[in-house]
Parts: sequence; C-alpha cells; structure tokens
Amino acid sequence: MRQLKEIIDFTCALFYAPFIKLFYRNPCHVVLYYHGVNKAEVIGFRKQMAYLAKNCFVVKPSQIKSSYVNEAKTLVAITFDDAFVSVIKNAVPILREYTLPAGIFVPIGNLGQMPHWKMPNNCPERNETIMNQEQIVELDNDGFEIFSHSFSHPVLTEIPNCMLEAELVNSKHALEKMLGHNVHAISYPHGAYDQRVCDAAKRAGYQLGFTIEPQIVDNFTDEMQIGRFRVFPGDNLLKFKLKVTGAYQVIGYLLSLKRKSPKNSNTNQSSQ
Repeated sequence: MRQLKEIIDFTCALFYAPFIKLFYRNPCHVVLYYHGVNKAEVIGFRKQMAYLAKNCFVVKPSQIKSSYVNEAKTLVAITFDDAFVSVIKNAVPILREYTLPAGIFVPIGNLGQMPHWKMPNNCPERNETIMNQEQIVELDNDGFEIFSHSFSHPVLTEIPNCMLEAELVNSKHALEKMLGHNVHAISYPHGAYDQRVCDAAKRAGYQLGFTIEPQIVDNFTDEMQIGRFRVFPGDNLLKFKLKVTGAYQVIGYLLSLKRKSPKNSNTNQSSQ
C-alpha cells in the first residue's frame, strides 16, 4: 500500500513540475527535512548534497523567508527532526564537506536516549539515539542552527493548554541555557499543529514554526506555518529533484481536496 502511494505521489509530482514556473515567477524557496541517516544511506545522501551544492542556493533555515537571489536557482534550507546521533555521524561530515548549512530540531527532554514517543513497529528510527548535550553544543559552535522540537515530543494538538505551554517554554529555555543564546524556531512534533499551537508558540517567544506540510515558502507564508518537504536519503535523484523544486506540493493540494470531498465531509459530520 505504501509503495502504491509513493508511485502515485511521484507521478502526480512529475506531471505538476512543469507548472511550477507558471505559478511562481521567482525562484522557489523550499525547506527539506530528514530524520536519521544511517550508514547504508550515506552514498545517497552525498549525491543529494552534491546536487544541492551545485544547483541551488542553500541557506540557513532561519533565512528561508528573508533571503533572495538574482539568479534563477531554487533557494533551499536543510533541516533534521529529532537530532538523532546518526545525523552527526553520517550526515554532518558531508554537510561540512560541501559547506552546507542546516538546522537541527531537538527534543531536549530526550537527550542521550532512545525515542520515548510512539513510532510504528517497522520504523527504523525506533532504534536511533538522540544526541547528547556535548554533541548539540558542538554543532551549534560549528555554525549549525539548533532549534526546538518541544520538550518531550508529544502530539501538541492533543494536550491541554497548560501542558502545551510547558512543552514550548521549557524546551526553549533549556536549549537557550545550554547554548547561551536565543532559540527562535520550533518544528511541531509528529507534524501536529493548529492555530492554538501556533499562537502558543508565538507567545512562548518563537519567531518561526516549521510544519511537515509539503508547501513552497513565499511572501504569503505564515512565519509560524513554514512548510517542509520530507526527503529520504534513499530517494533517487529524480524524486529528490522534484522535491527540491517544490513539485511535491501537489500532494498537499490533493490531500486538501480529499478532506473537502462530500464523502469525507459527511464522515466528519457524523463523527462529531
């Protein structure tokens, strides 16, 4: 079933790709996000980073809305959710080799431990370990951007206001104490966010909020709802290019249409 979905997504993105230049006159701004990068994925990840270094302008995630270039190249930011040790072991050396900036979103309540949050049984990241304080400080000193991924990685839309505030504020303060400077961005765990979560994040002092919605960043993008495209190091180069150009944004459109379909509307109404 998952393979079928991937084929459909790829086909839709392939057909949508030629229309992007019609919809976006200026070069696209795209944020990519990874989780772990294991040893077997190093070759694929290297090919992807080599492509970005040669064909795109890669900026820090915090600059994705404010950066502009005159050349017709896609503006790209690279991010990693969960701060897995495999990233510092296998991805960071390649990023350094190509002098590419990146952002790491840290669930600071889980430092040095395996993930405490629920994950599918077949998810390879269940066996990952989250970086410890020393490793995170090292990355920060090396110029990588360190951001919040909440304190304990809950589904933020499902917790009460008091817990939501604690997750957002405590993670920000703990990271700032560790790093000695302001932490102004967060990515929402599990991709779960709504207006309540965005408003709470803004009150907590975050200036940028990153989602997992496949959306190109433009002048109309809400600073607290910056979309990102999920990338796997095993993605072949054509699929990777389609994600980098923003063609996979069509998947978001299709999902939105599906949610608004009469069938789903009736289902939602009957369940309320």
